[in-house]
Amino acid sequence: MAIATGQITIIDYNDALTLTGYIQSNHPKTQMYNPDNGTYQPNWASSNLVLTPSLFKLGTATDIITDAAVQSVQWYDVTTGSEVAITANATHVFSGTKNHILTIKANTLAGLPGKDYMCKVTYKDPSTGLDLIHKFDISFSRVVNGSGITDAVLTALDGAVFKNGSVSSLRLKAELWRGSTIDTTSVTYTWYIMDSSVSTDQGGGIGWRKITADTANVITGYNLDTLTVYPAAFNNIGVFKVYIKDTDAASPTNGTSFIDTITLADQSDPIQVSITSTGGDVFKNGLGSTTLTAKLFQAGTEIDAGGTKTYRWYKYNSAGTLVTGWGGATDYKTGKSITVGDSDVDTKATFLVEVS
Repeated sequence: MAIATGQITIIDYNDALTLTGYIQSNHPKTQMYNPDNGTYQPNWASSNLVLTPSLFKLGTATDIITDAAVQSVQWYDVTTGSEVAITANATHVFSGTKNHILTIKANTLAGLPGKDYMCKVTYKDPSTGLDLIHKFDISFSRVVNGSGITDAVLTALDGAVFKNGSVSSLRLKAELWRGSTIDTTSVTYTWYIMDSSVSTDQGGGIGWRKITADTANVITGYNLDTLTVYPAAFNNIGVFKVYIKDTDAASPTNGTSFIDTITLADQSDPIQVSITSTGGDVFKNGLGSTTLTAKLFQAGTEIDAGGTKTYRWYKYNSAGTLVTGWGGATDYKTGKSITVGDSDVDTKATFLVEVS
């Protein structure tokens, strides 16, 4: 059984400690816009969007965002690719011990397909005296949902992270939006979790395990609009997919399935995986190569530097489907480090490592 899993994450890895973090949002990362009446759901102007960052030493579960070692927290709008500093005004309000919580009081997605926010934390490493800069971002998209548009939206009702035992479970809510309303008439829900050991298509594509009653000890509500997930369901990172099928014979989309995915994280697992990449995360002009190395951390300290454990690497293509036979006779490649070239990446690829 795998003791930890990880997906490619680029980290500024040096002799100082390694930081990790994420941004929690009180609203879904998809905002619905109805051009028929010019309304937003949720409406950030009335129910403000609140972004709360958390910072961790890799391999620990204690949030250190408010520690004295945190020198500053800065927010940027990076939608255009440039870092545009966000300053306090009527739309953007900062709060919290380090002014680290960003509240957005307007529908900033107006006229835009999406918006990206980045949080940059400066942390002074007590052991080296070095100022470490850690950046993490969150993206929001606007879905135009007029009278003729139907779309599936998946929301983490309790947040997307298991942290310090603060919650015993997380709920995922699936909704079929038709225009500006949620359609619950004659619809079915089928849930999947990303699982590299699944080599046959169970309905969600290769590499996705269908959630059934057999997994009810760690996941419940597998055939409902709300899926309840417990920490035992995955290690470190869990990716979930829902198919919402319209079965209403009177509906113009009868027989059609609408799909959405969401990622949950478990910061309470004792062992965490960091993946470093010698060549970055972008190949240009069809040329490039990189060496991916999985590093295990426990209580902030790297373990298994010699690679005595078993490391299995899987590849998912740009459609999110497991690439079978990638390892030749198997669906995986082995080793603490592997080399990936441009021939392994067609537009986009995700590399997942399981350690056991």
